Amino acid sequence: MDVPQTLSEGVRVLPGRILKGLAAAGGLVLFVTMCLVTYSVFRRYVLNDPILGDQELVEIGMSLVVMMAIPFATLSGAHIRVDILDSRLGAWGRFLGDLLARGIGTCVLILLIRKTWDKALDAYVYEDVTNMIEIPVWIAYGAITLGMGLYALVLFWQIIEQLRSGATGYE
Repeated sequence: MDVPQTLSEGVRVLPGRILKGLAAAGGLVLFVTMCLVTYSVFRRYVLNDPILGDQELVEIGMSLVVMMAIPFATLSGAHIRVDILDSRLGAWGRFLGDLLARGIGTCVLILLIRKTWDKALDAYVYEDVTNMIEIPVWIAYGAITLGMGLYALVLFWQIIEQLRSGATGYE
C-alpha cells in the first residue's frame, strides 16, 4: 500500500482511494444486481412467480454502478482510447487533443450536473417514486449528479496536471 510521505502526496493519494472505494462499492452493487437478476429469472421462468419491482431495482442499481465507477475509471485511465492519428499528430497534437476533449467533457458535465441536480430536487420535493415498489426517484438522480460531479472534478484535475506537465514528452 502506498503511504504518502508529504501532505501534497496525501492530497493526491486520498481522492484516488476515495474514488477506488466508490468503484468497489459500485462493483458490489453490480454483484448484488446480478444476483437479483439471476434469482428473478429463476422465479419468473421456473416457479412462475415473478419478483415485484425487480426491473426498478435493476435500473436504479445500474445507475449507481455506472456513476460510482466512472470517476475512478477516468482517474486511472481505464477508458478506451482510439489512437489512429497519434503518430501523425505528434506530442503537441495529442496534448492539445486531450486538453480539448477534457475541456469539452468538463463543460458538458457541468451543464448536465445542473440539469440532474434540478431534477433530483424536483423529484425530492414532489416525492416522485417508481411505479411498482415506490423507490424514491431522487436517489437515482442524486447518484447520477454525484457521479458526474466527481467525473468533472477528475477531468478538471487532469487538465491542471496536463497544463503543469506540458507537452514535452507527452505520451
